[in-house]
Order: sequence, then structure tokens, then C-alpha cells
Amino acid sequence: MKGKKTGGRKKGIPNRDTQEISEMLKEKFPDYHPVIALAAIANNKKVDLSLRLQANKEVAKYVCPQLKAMELNFHNSTLPEITIIEIVHTTKGELEKSQVR
Repeated sequence: MKGKKTGGRKKGIPNRDTQEISEMLKEKFPDYHPVIALAAIANNKKVDLSLRLQANKEVAKYVCPQLKAMELNFHNSTLPEITIIEIVHTTKGELEKSQVR
């Protein structure tokens, strides 16, 4: 049973160690950002292709939503009714003729 949170750090505030590491990185490397560094590796033609692929996969996590697999379950092995709609290209004149009838 979950109770009301009392004490501790508030949600969204980094812990002390994480905050200290971030501050040290900013001091030593003021323009550094890990996602930008990975993007630079991913786009560097001199870097091995497998490493570039891995860097692209890591950067993608930050810029593209990850899609989840979907599972369809049909009860009693019956398929749902499927409606097929056929779209045929007609001219405006042909469309007007078909509506007059």
C-alpha cells in the first residue's frame, strides 16, 4: 500500500551526485552535450560504420518516439468484418453524369 511521500528529494530534482557530475562537466567542458557528441560521431564519415550505426541508434532515442509492437487477439478464431473501399479516379464531368441518374 502506497502512502503519502514524506521527506526526501522532490520529483524532478537530480540527486546530489548527479548534480555534482553535471557541474564538473560544465566547468571542464562548457559546450559539451552527450547527445550532440553522439550525433557528431554518427555523422563522421571517418568513424567505423558499426560505431556510427550505434551512435545513430542512441541519438534516435532522444528525438524519435519508440514504437511499440501491437498484438491483435480474435476470440473464437473469427476475423472481424473487413470493408474494402475502392477509389477510382474520375473527372468532374464523369462525376456529374453519375449523379444525374
